[in-house]
Formats: sequence, structure tokens, C-alpha cells
Amino acid sequence: MINDILQRAPTDEKEFFLVYRYWYRKLYYFLYHKTQCSDLAEDVVQQTFLIVWERKNGADQRVLFSTQLFQIARTKLIDELRRQALNRKYVDFEKPFVLSQYEDMETRIAYKDELEYVKGLIAQMPFMRQQVFYLHKFEELSYKEIAVKLSISPKTVENHISIGLKFIKKFFKLL
Repeated sequence: MINDILQRAPTDEKEFFLVYRYWYRKLYYFLYHKTQCSDLAEDVVQQTFLIVWERKNGADQRVLFSTQLFQIARTKLIDELRRQALNRKYVDFEKPFVLSQYEDMETRIAYKDELEYVKGLIAQMPFMRQQVFYLHKFEELSYKEIAVKLSISPKTVENHISIGLKFIKKFFKLL
């Protein structure tokens, strides 16, 4: 009686439980031998028995259950390997884009940190030099435009920029 149940597709929960317990290890080791991956073998076994349960009333009784079971498992394994290969292709295709975005983000963070550091150094300069430096480096005004705006000579603007750059370079060398 039990041998009969184990050689055909289960038709109810009790039979399914018996079939599952009997075939689980055999199917698992069959798949593990092919993949050398226990997680993949486990997943395919679960998918296989899920299909067996879904088809419990529509199984072909002329074909041995073990043949059907292992064929379902083989098909599921192939499907899973194809899916994984497609995922690897996608990841390999996307990797350069993701890496460049990561590098861009890293560069932006480094730039932002450096900018904050430079702003801190500018804040340590005398007030007039701060204004000149800010107008030239952040608002991108020319020496002449700064001179007109602050009512000083273009030569004074040049001197403030020169002294400010030396000050900043001195502290950047310490980093």
C-alpha cells in the first residue's frame, strides 16, 4: 500500500506528506550533486513539491511518479539557473554605472567637506579679505567688479586674493 502511494502522485494531504518525506532527501541530493549549492537545491526541492501539490489531481498516472518528480526538479533547476545567469548579466551590465555613481557621490562628499573646510579658513581672514575672496571665488566676480563694488582699487583686490590663497594653501598642506 505505502509503496503504491510512493510511486504515484499524491492525491491528498496525507499521501503528500508521505511522498514528501520519502522523496525529499533523494531529490535534494540529486540537485545538490548537480549544483554543489545547498540553498539552490533546497529552493528547487521546495518549488518542485509545490508544483506536485498544485498538480495532484492532474498528474499523468501512466508515467512513474519518480520520473515526473525528477523531471519537474530538472526543469525548475534549469529555470533557476537561467534566472541567476540573467541576474548576473544584469548586475555585470549595471556595475560600471553603479560604481560611477558611487564614485561621483564620494567625490561630491569629499568636495563638500573640502569646501566647508575652505569656508572655515576664509572665516579666519580679516573682514575685507573675506569679502573680496567670497566675491571672487563664490560669486565669480572679476577683480574690477569687486573693486567697484567695494570701492577699492583692483590692485588691492589682487593683493587680498593673493594673501588669501597663500593662507589657504598653508593650511591645506597640513592636511
